[in-house]
Amino acid sequence: MKIVTFNIRCCYYEDGRNSFVFRAGIVLDAIKREAPDVICFQEVTDKIRAFLCEHLTAYHLVGVGRNANYKGEGLTIAYKKDDFDLLGLEHFWFSPTPHVPGARYPEQSPCPRVCVTATLKHKNSPTPIRFYNIHLDHESDSARILGVKQLLAKVEADKSTADYPCVILGDFNATPESEPLTYLQSHAQDLVDATKSIAATFHNFGKCSLKIDYIFLDKRLAEHAEEAKVWDEVVCDLPLSDHYPVELCVC
Repeated sequence: MKIVTFNIRCCYYEDGRNSFVFRAGIVLDAIKREAPDVICFQEVTDKIRAFLCEHLTAYHLVGVGRNANYKGEGLTIAYKKDDFDLLGLEHFWFSPTPHVPGARYPEQSPCPRVCVTATLKHKNSPTPIRFYNIHLDHESDSARILGVKQLLAKVEADKSTADYPCVILGDFNATPESEPLTYLQSHAQDLVDATKSIAATFHNFGKCSLKIDYIFLDKRLAEHAEEAKVWDEVVCDLPLSDHYPVELCVC
């Protein structure tokens, strides 16, 4: 199973030559070439969501926008529709009221933050897997820590219902030495950072080099994982996004 987390960069026309409208073709080419089984996208706006639904015909796409009307920038999980059954789908907001659309922590930026959880079962496997696609706040470390705590509590609650292996992945907006990541790794003994060998995932179109995107695996899956890699191709001086998509294969 090939898994990818991909912050696609939400600006459709507003980013000059780096706008999604100019990158759309090379994004589709990369997905077609690499053929991931599951792709967890962040920063998916309404226009980009419609584009992905139209062109990723081998995939079924689920997810929501983060705003109170379920629109706007949000998260999408795409999975190969001929290979997987969707057993469960849930979305919640990082906030004291997680099931109130558009809710947020007082400590965070004006942007609501959402998690999309999909329970997928490969048709050749007896065991379902839960995927948690997240994008934490970009301004407040306090909000990111609250988000990590809320996420881990949700993972434990889900395990108490059905103890499926899980994958937590996405844009944490936090570097490996930061308090949110330190908290996650010290309080989640059953999770392994499968992207530990990757030095950088965010380049801001050549302006910086930071690691803020991760794939964490349940230990039951980590035993079968290969080394993660990034899609760092550049076509006609255009990268796929301001983040490198991060790929991981689990055998």
